[in-house]
Parts: sequence; C-alpha cells; structure tokens
Amino acid sequence: MPAPLVSIHDLYFSYRVDPALHIADWAWQPGEHWAVVGGNGAGKTTLACLISDAIRPGRGTVSWQPGLDPNRDVAYVSFDTQRVLVERDIRFDDSETREEAIDTGTSVRDLILQGAPETPEFTHLLALFGLTAIADRGLRVLSTGESRKALLARALFSRPRLLLLDNPLEGLDQAMRREVTALIESLLAGPTPVMLLLPAGTSLPQGISHVLELDGGEVLYSGPVNGWQPATTAAIAAAEAPLPPPLTTTPPLPPGEPLIEMAGVNVQFHGQPVLTDIHWTLAPGQHCVISGPNGSGKSTLLSLISGDSPKAYGQPLRLFGKPRDGRSVWEIKAFCGLVNTSLQLLHNNRQRVLEVVASGLHDSIGLRHTCGGRERELTLSWIRAAGLEELATARFDRLSFGQQRMALLARALVKTPPLLILDEPCLGLDAAHRERFLALVDRVAAAGHTQVLYVSHEPTHLPRCINQWLRLVPHPAGGSTAEVNDSAD
Repeated sequence: MPAPLVSIHDLYFSYRVDPALHIADWAWQPGEHWAVVGGNGAGKTTLACLISDAIRPGRGTVSWQPGLDPNRDVAYVSFDTQRVLVERDIRFDDSETREEAIDTGTSVRDLILQGAPETPEFTHLLALFGLTAIADRGLRVLSTGESRKALLARALFSRPRLLLLDNPLEGLDQAMRREVTALIESLLAGPTPVMLLLPAGTSLPQGISHVLELDGGEVLYSGPVNGWQPATTAAIAAAEAPLPPPLTTTPPLPPGEPLIEMAGVNVQFHGQPVLTDIHWTLAPGQHCVISGPNGSGKSTLLSLISGDSPKAYGQPLRLFGKPRDGRSVWEIKAFCGLVNTSLQLLHNNRQRVLEVVASGLHDSIGLRHTCGGRERELTLSWIRAAGLEELATARFDRLSFGQQRMALLARALVKTPPLLILDEPCLGLDAAHRERFLALVDRVAAAGHTQVLYVSHEPTHLPRCINQWLRLVPHPAGGSTAEVNDSAD
C-alpha cells in the first residue's frame, strides 16, 4: 500500500495559549478528495497551513509522502494567500517614483506565471476565468471575485501534487460559481488530490470522497463521505448590548438632502468604459443593495463614493450635500464607515482589537497613539455592541475570521457615520457569524443615524433594512449602467 500523502499524529497546535487544533491521528491517502467542514474558528485554516508547511505544530507530527515537498508541491489558495501577496506589493510600492503616481502591484499575468513563460495553458486559464481583459491589472485593484479567480488560476497553472482550496466559491457571482463548481468537479474527477475547506452547512460537490468535520479545533468526524452526518452547530446569539449614543463629528447635512446624487457619471480605465451614464440618488432613509456580475464595476462605484478614486473629480456627482469637486479625500471619508476584504487584508498586524476599532475614529489603518479617556469609553461600547467584549485586548490577528469581521464592523460604526459601506462583508462567514453581523447592521439602520450601502452576490444574505436595489447591467456603449428599483422587490 502506498504511503499516505500526508499523515498527522498526536497533533496539538495553539496560538500562544489559545488552542487552535487537536488531531490524534489522520491520514490523506492517494486517490482521496477531502472536504474539511466547520464554522469560523473551527481549525480549518490551521490544518491547511500545517499541510502546506506554513506553520509547525507545537506537539505531534505532520509528515508527507517521500518525495513530496510541501513548499513546492502543495498549492494553497486562501484569503491569507491574498493577504501575503498584498502585503508584499505594499512593501515594494514605488508609486512615488512613477509618473502616474500609482503602483497597482503584481499584475494578474505575473501572478499566474510566477516567472514562467506564457503557454497555451496560460492563455486557456485566462479565458476560462474571464481574466484576459484584466491580465495586466494589478492584484491590489482587483475586485474580490477577480482576485479569487486569479489566485485559483495561479494554483492550477503551477500543476501542484496537492491542491487546497479555502472556500473557493466565495466572492463569485452566480454565473461564475456555476463555472468554478464545474471546474472543481472536473478536478475531483482527475488525478490531483484536492482538499476543499468549506463553512458548515455548505453542500459538498460531486467527487468528494472523505469528510473531516471540525469544531473548536476538535475532530467531530473523519471518514468516508457516505458515513457522515453533519453536526448541528449552535447559533451565536446576536449582541444585546445597547448601541452607543451617536457621535456627531461630521458637519450636519441639510434636512432632506440625499447622501448620494449621480447624474450621468462615466468612468473609463485606459480607454475602456467601466461605468457608463450612471443616474442614481440615495435619498434619506434609503438603504441600498448594489449587485452585478464580477467585474461589472461595483468596487469602482464604491470608490467614487468613499473618496478613494480620483475618477470622481469632474463628475456630475454630489456627496453628503455638496459637489464632490473641491473636497479632500479625508473630508469625504469623515462621512463614511467601510468594511471590505481589502481593509481586513491591511489589518494583519499585532494591534489589539481595542486599537483596531478606535482607528475608525481617525480613518487610519491601526492606531498611532494610546487610546484613553472618552475615546476608549466609546470604543469599548462599540466592542460590546459587536459582542466582542472579552476580546477587547486580544490581538486582531489572533481572532477568527468571523470575529475579525465583527471588529471591523465596530470600527466602521464607532464614529456614527452617515453612510456605512459594506462591500461583500459576509464573505467567509459561517451562518452563525453572518446572522450576528446582519443583526447588528439592522440595529444600526433602525437607529436612524446611518444609511447602508451593501454589496452582495447573495440575495438571501441581506440585512432586513434594505429598501433600494441598484443593479449594474451592461450598457450598449460598453461598461455597466445602473438599474435602480426603490422598492427592492
């Protein structure tokens, strides 16, 4: 009988004193395709990092089949993969020396090739994942869905002996989900052993032969898929702490003034239209969902509103009661609270939860001074509202994925922004954490001080406060235009 591809014995792993994973005995045999199932904080990512040799166990052993080098032969596609690549690009940012003053980082082309020459297989992967038109675009400016596709194409191009995919369908629109699901099922029918890391409650694709279910770092089930019965995961109760009183640091808006008015906005990149003739008003009391396929311009639209895009200048665009032109980025950001994947990538540091949440008062990444007095009191009250009181002094990078998202929501809300921008905020959240996140958004909307913009591919994963729907659809002249429904039906 051939040796196992990977075997684990008497393994115990912890982050300092926080236990993360305990496995007594487990082996991945040739010909097996595994699904590792569990909620946020179950230990799925820790297991994948151990298999790919990114971390080492504190006790016990992880061993690989003779001749299998985990650093060369194991491809692991995950949120942390993207985090590492973005951090590297930030370290080597040379925008100050560029004429266009922009460094978008590693291009999709270079990301996939990793120094190898272009081949017909590379061209096929670009076409398969819809990346041909953005092959020279930088990873740092891609949408969440585009980033997922680029990272998956990169893994496949490297022809790994083991392929680990962490929640591979998250961030993809419905059409691309069907295509990637078909691709995954074709991989599961092929010779490369595949491991999928999936949230609890996710349907398993055809071809999975074995299941490892984890909860709180402990093994609930390990064995053939036909002998598995999913465990019932206890729901996480929504935070019941009262919302803090509103903080009024931004200039008051004129009564009845819309937060957003677009009267024919157009955006192009390198001569290619992205947004075409956008007409949209977000009136007082409206909470809007923005939807559209991957690459339709959702992130571009949000960047015009949040102050992050210079393309907003010269546009027929009014924000928070005034024309966009003539106003600084920081003046615009003062009105906005933001949660998105990029923000979570940038917060991979050793700061405490208290400091991360308090940084929202200053629109900074991290806090550069001691948090005390009224600022500390306000920050702790939002941490309590998010249900993270016991984690206030914990390091942000030691939180589970779901806890990090709740902390970033508290950060976005700490200054009581007139506009809360949530860009695919429930990506990577299990059902319990998603319910908790949306419940807090609804409580904030009901308080009446903040309006919500919510980007999602999942029509069933929305806050109940939504009463407007903006869909980005193809425009005959190219790019996307807006279809707005004020009833959200």
